[in-house]
Amino acid sequence: MALAASMIWWAALGLSAAAIAYRLLAIWAVSSWKPVQGPGWPDGTSVTVLKPLCGMEDGLEQAIASFLEQATHMQVRYVFGAARADDPALTLARQVASRYPQCTAQFVVDDTIHGPNLKVSNLINMTKSGLGDLVVISDSDVVIPPGALQAALDALSAPGIGGVTSLYRGRPGLSGNRTRTFGAWYLDYWSLPMAALHARLGELDVTYGPLSAFRSEVLTLGGGLKSVAAHLCDDAALGRLVLTSGMKLGFAPHVVETLVNDASPRELLAHELRWSRTDRGEHPVGNLATVVSHPGPLPLLLLLQPGWIAAIGFVLPVLLRFALARLIEHRFGRAGSAGRIGITGVILRDLACFGVWLAGLISSTVEWRGQTMTVGRGGMLEPGQ
Repeated sequence: MALAASMIWWAALGLSAAAIAYRLLAIWAVSSWKPVQGPGWPDGTSVTVLKPLCGMEDGLEQAIASFLEQATHMQVRYVFGAARADDPALTLARQVASRYPQCTAQFVVDDTIHGPNLKVSNLINMTKSGLGDLVVISDSDVVIPPGALQAALDALSAPGIGGVTSLYRGRPGLSGNRTRTFGAWYLDYWSLPMAALHARLGELDVTYGPLSAFRSEVLTLGGGLKSVAAHLCDDAALGRLVLTSGMKLGFAPHVVETLVNDASPRELLAHELRWSRTDRGEHPVGNLATVVSHPGPLPLLLLLQPGWIAAIGFVLPVLLRFALARLIEHRFGRAGSAGRIGITGVILRDLACFGVWLAGLISSTVEWRGQTMTVGRGGMLEPGQ
């Protein structure tokens, strides 16, 4: 019995040490983060911005307007697409676009399905009228700061770069809402530094849905967007398209904001479970190892042998995560509608991340846009069992 307790204590100590090392690496990655810089494109370069729509949510009007308000030096065509003509998000997009007559906006209604990923089916339908020299893909629920679009396009002009993608933080759709703020904390203080560290330790190989820009020829290789239609994680599949073309991915200069609008803890849990299960399908070993970024209650096992080592092993990861949160705010800012995280928030959010990770190991099914799907190896979608 004593031997088993000792082995558990040593395992907990090893996990705490790994969590400390991870946080130190994340602090380094955030501190040293650098976006791609490019010389810019010649006059006459055309740009197509694809904005797939699906339903209304808080803050959507501001999200759409933030794109149409962008000042660029290029010919930009905005394409808004939906599967149904009566989609309220499409109606809102038309209304917002009418306030910006200087912008070229096109609206596509097409319910053709090209695969189980309905968002990608929407994107494919939106491209039937052709693409520009450069293509920007951005989720509907994204708010970008002034100048972000031009900066991303300029970054894409760097030699050897086939695509750029933006880091993103959470923006609660309702200011002061606890559930939405809790969800935003995950994006700001867990997801963002993990993405920054991933790109520092190896080659950036994924794009992110909030804002990614591509050279159009990249999206026509290997079957183009149609080759992505069976993937739940279309962002990762698009990243692979860029690398397959022989070009590289880089970060765009601006951090953008994605709306967090899960109305209840249950909805938030289901949303984050989908992300976790997607990550496990894409990177099963890597997903298992991510426990070092959110060990949750496991460091409490150090109390089997109380002492100063146990105290450090439990307290230091929490303090480093808190320090990382403050660094992220200093380096990248935070959404105005998002409350700051404190020590108690760090502990609760880490426990929630651990719970989601654990639940993601048990099942491979996801609920997504009214469908029950199974996520197989490589993030491939199949009908749910």
